Amino acid sequence: MPEILLDDILLPEEVAKKLQVDIKRLMRLVKRGEIPAKKIGKGQWRFKGSEIAKWFEDWQLNTFDPNRKAGEIIGAFNGKKKDRV
Repeated sequence: MPEILLDDILLPEEVAKKLQVDIKRLMRLVKRGEIPAKKIGKGQWRFKGSEIAKWFEDWQLNTFDPNRKAGEIIGAFNGKKKDRV
């Protein structure tokens, strides 16, 4: 089991600041399971810094997903709403 350093555990406010996003946007990503996080209690979320760094690196590489974009276009033709981020 890999060792977890306390320096590596971040609060939502710290992650939002590092990613330069609004805390509300960050929490929407968390609740949709789009960003790695652990719930440790009612409304208490924690993030592992190394997982956030990997998520961000992977996200940057996959910013444009032609399959997702094609799905949005097809959905628009079929009258489906586009997902909000």
